[in-house]
Amino acid sequence: MTRRKKQRVLDIEPHNPTWWEIMIKGMIWLIVGTAIAFLIFIMLILVSWIIQWALNSWDGGAAINPLLPVILMIIAFLGTFIGNLIISWVLNLVYTTKYYDMWKMFTISLLCNILLFIFFIPLYFIFTAEVTILFLVLGLHILLTIFICYTWIEITTNPNYAASDLVWSARWFAVSVFIFAILYKILNTSGGQQVSILLSLPPVLGYFCIPFFQSIWEKLYYKFYSLWNNFLYIPSLNEVMVDAEDNSEINVDL
Repeated sequence: MTRRKKQRVLDIEPHNPTWWEIMIKGMIWLIVGTAIAFLIFIMLILVSWIIQWALNSWDGGAAINPLLPVILMIIAFLGTFIGNLIISWVLNLVYTTKYYDMWKMFTISLLCNILLFIFFIPLYFIFTAEVTILFLVLGLHILLTIFICYTWIEITTNPNYAASDLVWSARWFAVSVFIFAILYKILNTSGGQQVSILLSLPPVLGYFCIPFFQSIWEKLYYKFYSLWNNFLYIPSLNEVMVDAEDNSEINVDL
């Protein structure tokens, strides 16, 4: 094998985390998710009188306080933005080799949070009169922001495996949404404090499930790569050009 071909093999090798690294990363994400859940819980408790008023008004058929959707969207934005900044800093601190560009991760997190905040504004106001759906919008806002920020960080870190990161992250995002919807259906009550506890679940589900199982997928995918089955690899333009040069050299030799 030539030196160039050896270099190309090294370049396309997927990330192969150790099981110890996966457990540590899972603990980091779980701690951050729990901290953000606690932060959201505190913010919801501070405005619990508005939530209780909205619930009572909804049960009684009266008009709902228009401040409720504004407060919820601000809570979702602050919680996910602070969480993503903490995650970017911790990953850069602990896994310097892979997550080497902290400012790029900061920029991606900020951009994703702002764009999704703008996207969800109409949804909050559309469902102002439907408190149950409004709270579901809050959970979806948090989970979708975590999913997109994490996926974009992984894709920009190693764009050749963008398909692998997107497919597996999307699967666990769907699982997180499903779990939250089921728990919301089972545990939803008319109590303001219990609703606050329930709405604190999305950060824990999002920050733990999506990255943790994505890391396990990286480990499993490396097994496929070891068996010469790199089916989700996306070659860069330079690699395509090198392949074309190799083919032309072979044709000339023939």
